[in-house]
Amino acid sequence: MQNATVAALVYELLFEVYRKMELDRKGGRLRSFPDENGTPREAFFHEFMSCWEWPAGTLEQIGILKILQPTPGLWGPNFYPVIGLDECAVADFSRFETFDNYCVAMSSFEMLNFEFCGQVDLSIQSPRFLEAVASQDDIFLVEDDGEVGFDRARFSTKVMTRWEELEVRRIHPKSGA
Repeated sequence: MQNATVAALVYELLFEVYRKMELDRKGGRLRSFPDENGTPREAFFHEFMSCWEWPAGTLEQIGILKILQPTPGLWGPNFYPVIGLDECAVADFSRFETFDNYCVAMSSFEMLNFEFCGQVDLSIQSPRFLEAVASQDDIFLVEDDGEVGFDRARFSTKVMTRWEELEVRRIHPKSGA
């Protein structure tokens, strides 16, 4: 069994959050709201779509996204990233490196990227994806021509079997960490 690290998956999830925020910015839909200190923050809104709710929850549980205080009349929740991608790339997430956390993170990542397809669109993945995730995890099939496949059967056997056994489907630090 070969797994990508939770840290690599967290980076990919944060990359997707920043990508969505950029698309929202270009579409005129990105808004700013005050954080707990009154500082304006660009808001990430998961739009109550499970493909975004799970990644937002995963990143919030690790401490990378923080929820903005509810604003009266605002449909939310809205979040803001507390670190950038460069910081995320070098952050120590070792206290989260467990197989259960891997399954939660990979399930969140799958919801966002591979729910309906078997090929990975590398043009929308982070520049780190191929080396840090696809080549490290036996869920992905890296072809000689550079194409990357997503092995749905392997994902189901490896991740979803454990996912279904989990009583609490959330990221949490290792015991004693």
